[in-house]
Amino acid sequence: MHGAYRCIFIILPVVLLFHGIAEPADRRTPKVAIVISQSIRPYLIAVEGLREEIARDTGAKIEEFELKKFKGRSRDLLSMDLKKGRFDLFIAIGPSATRFVWATFPSRDVQKLYTMVLNPEGLLVPDQPACGITLRIPVKTQIQLISSGLPFVKRLGILYDPLYNTELIEQATSPISDVGVEIIPLVISSRKEIPVVLKNNWKLLDALLLIPDRTVISESIVQYIVKEAILNKVTVIGYNRFFYESGAALAFILDYREIGRQTGRAAMRMLSGEACKEEPPLFHAWVNKRVIQKLGIELIEEYQPPLKVGP
Repeated sequence: MHGAYRCIFIILPVVLLFHGIAEPADRRTPKVAIVISQSIRPYLIAVEGLREEIARDTGAKIEEFELKKFKGRSRDLLSMDLKKGRFDLFIAIGPSATRFVWATFPSRDVQKLYTMVLNPEGLLVPDQPACGITLRIPVKTQIQLISSGLPFVKRLGILYDPLYNTELIEQATSPISDVGVEIIPLVISSRKEIPVVLKNNWKLLDALLLIPDRTVISESIVQYIVKEAILNKVTVIGYNRFFYESGAALAFILDYREIGRQTGRAAMRMLSGEACKEEPPLFHAWVNKRVIQKLGIELIEEYQPPLKVGP
């Protein structure tokens, strides 16, 4: 009898020991495929931030694929390799990669996430839920920050081509509570119309918001608009460092490394079983002290994030 008890006590710890070893072995290290549209600096910086965030929280295996290197038949082979790769998550960097990943994996059952995309809607398979980080700062958020950072702005012009930005203007002109900024749409259909449209409206404006618009934006046009605006005592608001350095009084600055980290956090949530949704990008709003003072406008003593005095 004592021998039987002794046998049980010996066997039980051995069973527990093997049980403890087997449990972690059943957990497969997650595999993540990053598909990059092309090797340009903003995308590569975003990937660095993405890798940093994923490495901080998990031992996921990451493989990168630059889509631009795969053309014709080789792109079909890439699709096949990705399908065979047993990846737990696909992350698309940029619009070309997003279109490719969603076309290759149209099923809702395949986890996929986009980032560094301005307008993802036209890139996704119909009826697919939006899942990722856009480069689009909600226009209501922009107007609210303009009101906070430049409180003298009561009449805000937005220069745009209806071919590309009708929906954004509709959002901007919808009622916004407690802001008190009147939106004045400035419609153009070609770059040749810009000088005339602005000349006819300068006196109506306190500020001019320049948005990403294919017809409006080029370096030479931005520099022309900023120069004319300053001459007419109108502040310009833009959406990247170039606008800030060109003389915009306020600029919305995207930090691509931060967006990469933001994408990494979204990826980690997906790998842990959480549902994915579309998120606006993390950003800063830089107030241009030099331009504000040149226009004779008094700076606010203290700005609340994401507003700050730029470098």
